[in-house]
Amino acid sequence: MKRFYVVIYNSTAGRSRAGVLARIERYFDGRGLPHVSSDIDHCDFDLVRARIADHDEVRFVVAGGDGTLRLTLERLWHAGLLKSCPVAFVPLGSANVAALSFGLPLGLDAALRKAVEGTPRPVDLGLLNGANVFFIAAIFGAVSSITVNTHRGLKKRFGGLAYLMCLDRLLRMDYRKAFRLTYEEGGRSHEIESHSMIVCNHLNVGALRPSRQISADDAQLDLITLHNTRFWGLATAAWEFFRGKRDSRVLRHRRFREAIYKLKGFTGRVHLDGDECVDLSNTVDVKVLPSAARFVA
Repeated sequence: MKRFYVVIYNSTAGRSRAGVLARIERYFDGRGLPHVSSDIDHCDFDLVRARIADHDEVRFVVAGGDGTLRLTLERLWHAGLLKSCPVAFVPLGSANVAALSFGLPLGLDAALRKAVEGTPRPVDLGLLNGANVFFIAAIFGAVSSITVNTHRGLKKRFGGLAYLMCLDRLLRMDYRKAFRLTYEEGGRSHEIESHSMIVCNHLNVGALRPSRQISADDAQLDLITLHNTRFWGLATAAWEFFRGKRDSRVLRHRRFREAIYKLKGFTGRVHLDGDECVDLSNTVDVKVLPSAARFVA
């Protein structure tokens, strides 16, 4: 197979990794693999289209964090190239949820080998308001404040442990300050009051695989809302999430393909995968893009 590689490298992802791009270049050069390296903001999509025309496959290799992976998928979707270009992931971030979820290697050489030799598989994506793509989850409310506000310097120094170091915010939070979301289903209007709303495309972190099976290839999204009023209720919700209990006093779960949620009283930003945050309107159109991407795993 005549294949061309587009390496997307984020030098600011995760902890300091001196010389990583040079090692990646040596890996491709040493094996005679034709490639070009760029960051996502300077990726030449006209060049990509030209390579698609004269190669059997153009494969993107994303070397960065979950946010870099999300942004690459989003740019490819906007460019109309997701179906043409499989995407591989070399995890360099602080949390690397996508890599842990799909069992990808975390070491650089092993991850590069998987990126080159792995087989693409179709995966779904989530879409917010027709513009913002997400691969893992979109998080609204109290839970998002942990990932959004965790200091980048801590993440660079301690990696995923930085999030645990900021859990004291959850202890101090007033969970009674909830927002309302309404939606239509089956011809009826429904209203839910929640302090945190999580729209998942997939969420299986390493060996911690929820029995509720939130999968990236089932052509649907999962809405999780949390309703605890005290911190210990959040721990109960986490336990019920992983053991598969669908609805309880502190957690509700529904699956959908497309929905319009109207948020009342919602403030703050939305956490999309890694550390990408966007400000959205109070009306959020969410839908699944079935088998929209091909992910090397």
